[in-house]
Amino acid sequence: MSDRDVRDPDSGGEAPREAPDEHHAEPPPGAHAMNLLRWVLFAGLLVLAVVSVGSFLLSHRPGSSTSAHAHARYYCPMHPSYTSDRPGECPICGMSLEPIPAAGIGATAGSGGDVHGLTSVHLTPDRLQMIGVRTARVEKRAVGGDLSLAGVVAPDEGRLYRVQLRLAGWVKDLFVTAEGQSVSAGQPLCTVTSPQLYQTEQEYLIELSARTLGGGAGGHDGGGLGAARGRLVLFGVPHDEIRRLGSEKVAQANFTVPSPVNGVVIERNATQGQQVTPDAPLYTIADLSHVWVLADLYELDFGRVKAGDRAIFTSEALGGRARDGRVELVAPTISAETRTLKVRLSLENPDGKLRPGMYGRVQITGRGGQALVVPGEAVIDSGDQQYVFLAHAGGEFEPRRVWTGARNGDRVQIVKGVAEGDTVVASASFLIDSESRLKAAINGMGAQPGAPHPH
Repeated sequence: MSDRDVRDPDSGGEAPREAPDEHHAEPPPGAHAMNLLRWVLFAGLLVLAVVSVGSFLLSHRPGSSTSAHAHARYYCPMHPSYTSDRPGECPICGMSLEPIPAAGIGATAGSGGDVHGLTSVHLTPDRLQMIGVRTARVEKRAVGGDLSLAGVVAPDEGRLYRVQLRLAGWVKDLFVTAEGQSVSAGQPLCTVTSPQLYQTEQEYLIELSARTLGGGAGGHDGGGLGAARGRLVLFGVPHDEIRRLGSEKVAQANFTVPSPVNGVVIERNATQGQQVTPDAPLYTIADLSHVWVLADLYELDFGRVKAGDRAIFTSEALGGRARDGRVELVAPTISAETRTLKVRLSLENPDGKLRPGMYGRVQITGRGGQALVVPGEAVIDSGDQQYVFLAHAGGEFEPRRVWTGARNGDRVQIVKGVAEGDTVVASASFLIDSESRLKAAINGMGAQPGAPHPH
């Protein structure tokens, strides 16, 4: 029998003992205390979490923010969520705290304005003085008076002459070789050799001889001579050449091209030895005793100038002397490139001092009337819209969209958006504009809990 056998209790021996279990160990001392402590800590953390959640929900009920800030009298314009019951500086950005308006943070006495991305702002008198804000009243004034435009002298197109041949040939000699050269009527410009001219003159001499032999000017022979002479005239042969041909009875292939008028050569296309045809001009001559002045009129001023308006042209090249004239034409079409209309003046130029290409200023006595105007600095142009800042009582500034019209000096006409007697910001508008944009952005992000979201 092994050592694990036990004795029978009836035998009167010792009570049997069970062998110890190798897989079951007694817990170490203090284990029960540690388990109890762990459960106590867990229960405490659970109670603390419940209390925190309850406090958070109570603090975010509607009206809780108002009660939390019931005693706040100042706020930071850059961080509206920070408030204080005493003046000082914002601990976030260091900006001076401002008094909370009676209507609450983010509210103003007026409306938020009708300009997208802007809102009304409130500025204290100290800040207004520091940034140098000046205001001006919207008033009625005469606009559309004198109008100053840039002008350039151009030849009168009704006094341009193009020298062209009516038959083919070759340029033999050139007498006028430079553009800008002055010529007089009848002055030789060049000599042309033309076989076609020689043949036509020969036909004229044949008809002239036949008439002489026939002893009269009537009948068929007289008609042939007239037709031959007519061909010479149609070819542009000068009358002096026709008379020479009748007296000398000798045909020539060469003839001299004269200037048709007194003027200035503004274009020369003839070159010695060049072949010329009827469709190629040799010279362009301009009579500059009368010239045009062309000026660009912008869309804003279309209604201010009419044909017949008095105009004055001045140029530094004239030594300050002015030339009087009248508006002869306002072009009916708009240039697609410059979006302007051409205004044309006609000026007498007996001394020839007005030269094509000369720049100057055109002062036109336009037509205008009474209209609402504001200082030019008051209007802010963002590219897609124009607006001003209306000044209200108590340091409130409201952005207001406007539509502008004519400009008269430092004043701008307001077609729509404000009324006579309104007060607008005339200087430092960009500073108020920056603060308005910043405030609109902050309001848009909902920086103030419980505040209504702006449109």
